Amino acid sequence: MWDENMRSNKKFIEIILAVIAGLAITTGIGYEVGHSQGLADLLSDTVAEEDQLSEEDLALIESIYNQIQTSYINDVDKKELLEGALKGMVEATGDPYSEFLDQDQTQDMNEDLSGSFSGIGVQITVQNNQVVVMTPIADTPAEKAGLLPKDIILKADNKDLSGMTANEVVQIIRGKKGTSVHLEIQRDQQTFEVDIKRDDIPIYTVEGDIAKSDKNVGIVKISQFNTTTAQELQDKVKELRKAGAKQFVFDLRNNPGGLMDQALSISNMFLKDKDTIMQVQEANTENPTVYVANDKEYGNFKIKEPYVLLVNDGSASASEILTAAIKENTDAKILGSKTFGKGTVQTVMPQGDYGELKLTIAKWLTPSGQWIHEKGIEPSQEVKADPIQTSILLNGEDQLSLGQHSDSVANLNVILNGMGYSANQKDEFDQDTEKAVKAFQKDHDLDQDGIVTGDTSAAINLAAQEYLQNHDGQLDQAIKILKEKN
Repeated sequence: MWDENMRSNKKFIEIILAVIAGLAITTGIGYEVGHSQGLADLLSDTVAEEDQLSEEDLALIESIYNQIQTSYINDVDKKELLEGALKGMVEATGDPYSEFLDQDQTQDMNEDLSGSFSGIGVQITVQNNQVVVMTPIADTPAEKAGLLPKDIILKADNKDLSGMTANEVVQIIRGKKGTSVHLEIQRDQQTFEVDIKRDDIPIYTVEGDIAKSDKNVGIVKISQFNTTTAQELQDKVKELRKAGAKQFVFDLRNNPGGLMDQALSISNMFLKDKDTIMQVQEANTENPTVYVANDKEYGNFKIKEPYVLLVNDGSASASEILTAAIKENTDAKILGSKTFGKGTVQTVMPQGDYGELKLTIAKWLTPSGQWIHEKGIEPSQEVKADPIQTSILLNGEDQLSLGQHSDSVANLNVILNGMGYSANQKDEFDQDTEKAVKAFQKDHDLDQDGIVTGDTSAAINLAAQEYLQNHDGQLDQAIKILKEKN
């Protein structure tokens, strides 16, 4: 994703996705704006005179540094002090998407963006000093463990993550393939713990197949916007056309975004020439830069068949650029739930031997000029996910039985009902729930005692995961709506 010659010779704007735990930072190269510069060079001609550091300011910084070096009880490395000062300066902005990356973090980012990485496959951001899941990557340990967008990761291997930067969290969560990380997760008002075994996480972006329910419908899943995504999408659509697809569902659920140039190229596939794709409002500028569909610039491949777009609260950044472009320029239906709401733009600037500065420098706006940051985009038609998709893995050390009332029992009932066992719809473990548990136990050759703990909990978790791999109510509804419309 990152060409080293590009990194050394140019500065690129990026639509930042957030951080992939076990990866590092997933960055999106946007558009070229000039040559790379050090921080001092970049700012020397742009900082207002009243905001420039005075000789007294610089003397104060030097004085603090000298006092630490001469009076602190332990030896302190010069580079560590300077890195700490740089990190602190950026953190003072209060922006979760801006940070100073030291050499190790920069190296991790470059290595991780090479095509695959070892980790759990979850993309995170930091909001209000909390580590928030943006989305689990499809078919990774994080997804299989049941992590969902908007989950809060409280602890990793018993370390409190509150107040940490995203990169600090990454260093704790990432690790070698085959090792495990123990996470404490908060979802709404419930808290649970899960062990996730790390694995190799390939970075792929487009998958597709003919719908099992209708051979005329092609299902195209876009998981990220990386350097090859536009070409991958074009190839996949052509493949599905040959297989008989005459209509499409484009699935952007849990797609955290990526490269802005790919978002532009893909948006162009759905729009007419001169339709506005997006706007970018940079700092200290009156008028935004407007990007419009242009076949000469972005290619002339077009989606001509009827289609719907499927999104959820894990669809962010570049995904939202495409969603807004389609919603505001076409009559195609946007289905699912409200998107994540990531509407800022960052740039990465090398800082010599010390690392790199990642800084928010612009907003991106929808074609009509709306800023969707922390608001998201509403679908044109809501299609709710199956309740079982938001359920929590059962804790095998807990014991759930007749007569209990709790959030854990409510969660159990959601799972049982989702898999077709008729439990009640409340937080009560009543006779209906006991009957459903015994039926499950019978189907899975377990002791039919009607108690959920140990082996029964593990079996229910596994069965729920297998169920979700083979059932997708939102997608089924999207296909139905597509067929009704056409």
